[in-house]
Amino acid sequence: MICKGFRRVLADNQRTRQTTPVIIWYSISLMVHLIALGLWLGGIVFFLVVLEPAVHELDPKLAIQTLNQGRIGLEKISWIAIGLLVVTGMFNLIVHAQAAPVAPDAWGILLSAKLLIFAAMVVHHCLQVFKHAPVISGLIRQLPQRLTAWPEPLLSYWRRWFLLLKINAALGPIAVLLGVALMNN
Repeated sequence: MICKGFRRVLADNQRTRQTTPVIIWYSISLMVHLIALGLWLGGIVFFLVVLEPAVHELDPKLAIQTLNQGRIGLEKISWIAIGLLVVTGMFNLIVHAQAAPVAPDAWGILLSAKLLIFAAMVVHHCLQVFKHAPVISGLIRQLPQRLTAWPEPLLSYWRRWFLLLKINAALGPIAVLLGVALMNN
């Protein structure tokens, strides 16, 4: 899974039997990039596949509190992952540009598509965190002690929040596939 230009650098280094710091940092950067990707997409999948169905079995008050705590945890993990993805992605792009300075048109199109999808995912995440989460938190603070059903306004905002999460869950694998295509191009 290493880009062609970087393969040349590796081959030259193998012939001379030296490991340059760039190769070491590139390898570390790729590993951190993949871990960050796993954190973000794994958190999204866990939330959709495990947490969301599990709260349907709980008492509404406990379900709301559990879902909200999960949301807070997902937001923290997601921001860490997004930051790591940006930093390592830029580093990987710089290393690739130095290893193979002339980018073919197909590579540029793939990179543009990946960056566009990543930007869309970040915008969706920002909408979740800065638009819907404050309203959800406010509505949760106003809940009565005895709760027998989900209040409709709160349920409406959770549905919007989950829609954005599902869109990111659909876009994530596309960004991954584009990243793999970039590495093989």
